[in-house]
Amino acid sequence: MILSRRVLLAGLALSGTKAPAFAQSAPEPQMIPVELIDNALNLPSIVRIGHPHGDVIMVEYFDYNCPWCKRSAQSLPDLLKAEPELSYMLVNFAVLSPQSVAATRAALAYLQLYGPERYLPLHLALFALRGTVDGERALAEAEKLGGDRTRMTEIANSDKTTGWMKDAFATGSDLGLVATPSFLIGTEAYVGGMSLEQKREAIARARG
Repeated sequence: MILSRRVLLAGLALSGTKAPAFAQSAPEPQMIPVELIDNALNLPSIVRIGHPHGDVIMVEYFDYNCPWCKRSAQSLPDLLKAEPELSYMLVNFAVLSPQSVAATRAALAYLQLYGPERYLPLHLALFALRGTVDGERALAEAEKLGGDRTRMTEIANSDKTTGWMKDAFATGSDLGLVATPSFLIGTEAYVGGMSLEQKREAIARARG
């Protein structure tokens, strides 16, 4: 097991019970104060992919057991290809279950050991799994990508990882993100699932 009971309960204190949003239309954009966006961009756990200095910054708050997050991950390579000037950032936001908390701890351990350059393959692999993603399954996928299970387990249960999760939860709460996935695109927040086309429309909106 990746988590002791004590550590698991500490993780659950971070999590809520919000269900993912399912909608035919895109969620309505909400203006966000710049300082709150800056707080999100300065999270130590944020994973930066896409253009390093893009003309639009898009941040996704996600949970590894969220069905709409899975759809978002499946379309992410196509989005990055279609939007080469986009800076895309991922924030682990484990709010759906104890299993999500454990999976996030494993993912953040992999991030700390191997850096953001190697994170995207793990991200896509976890969302390619069927069924519930927990700590053990996340560790197994990370091992397939060359991760050291012993080191990852140690780091997953560390105070540093707990702190990263608390920080992400705090910024998400400040931003009013009550469902996964949620997106920051430019200076606006979109709470709920978005199709590839809806994301591209929101990116174009941010470009003005």
